[in-house]
Amino acid sequence: MQHSVGYTDHRGSSSSGSSGPGRRGKHNKKARAPGLFEVQDISPPKRSLGIHALPPTTHNGDEIEVEGSSYVVQSVVMQFKLVRGRYEREHARLEVQHTGRFLYNTFLEELYRLDSSHLQDRDDR
Repeated sequence: MQHSVGYTDHRGSSSSGSSGPGRRGKHNKKARAPGLFEVQDISPPKRSLGIHALPPTTHNGDEIEVEGSSYVVQSVVMQFKLVRGRYEREHARLEVQHTGRFLYNTFLEELYRLDSSHLQDRDDR
């Protein structure tokens, strides 16, 4: 499933595709509302791609499009805070990898798995 996204910038206005001021640096805004996620590219070096509006059901393995680039969701991180005896959602983050890097890493992991099973079979003889 692929989601195309618009994002909410630091002033709270909605747009899609253009970059808002100060989006590359650290920001104080947190993705608290359902459907808002901070999108973080976990490929070294890690970098935030900003806060984006996505379907609340976005999960691992989903493909999303941010600023014209395609990414695969690796993990969904939800942070909660205890306030007056109740947990409230503090922040939501999607950890993503560029689709090309994801496919390349998957290929290398499979190649390594096949190579290690081949070596193990050879040692058993």
